[in-house]
Amino acid sequence: MNCLAIIVLFFMQFFIQSSFSQISNLKFRHLTTSSGLSQSSVFAILKDYKGFMWLATDEGLNKYDGYKF
Repeated sequence: MNCLAIIVLFFMQFFIQSSFSQISNLKFRHLTTSSGLSQSSVFAILKDYKGFMWLATDEGLNKYDGYKF
């Protein structure tokens, strides 16, 4: 192998390891009708500039502030 190939492989390994290390930091919370969601089927999700999550269901929009609907 030439020197350029070795450098490319090194950086590929570095970026792959750093991207996998970030995956473990993800946290998910399941939102259900018992937590205030109007319906269990959500068709679209949008986060606005203030940080509110908007979830679209058949029964309308649900605004989620990170704690409650």
